Amino acid sequence: MLTIEKLAEFGIDTKEGLARCMNNETFYYKMLAMGLGNEYFESLETFLAEGRLDEAFEAAHALKGVMGNLALTPLYEPLSEITELLRARKVAEYAAMYKPVKELRDKLLALC
Repeated sequence: MLTIEKLAEFGIDTKEGLARCMNNETFYYKMLAMGLGNEYFESLETFLAEGRLDEAFEAAHALKGVMGNLALTPLYEPLSEITELLRARKVAEYAAMYKPVKELRDKLLALC
């Protein structure tokens, strides 16, 4: 079950996230479920695996924004790094960088 305490255990800035949702816990949980269920997570994984870096950039950038708005810092920070590397068209082990993002997202989504 999703609780503020569980989210805090993952390093999520629940105070900021709640503030962005008018301090309404129910609304925050609803937005979290929607954000964590975003189809771009699967798309990003596919684009990275297929080397479709332009599309991967778009997906990563979109996810970065959603995660930032929800104060999901443990997801926002690595997505931000991936986004900037993709923006610069740098060679990187993107699939390896994305793996912990996916794992954490899946754990959080399971709580929803």
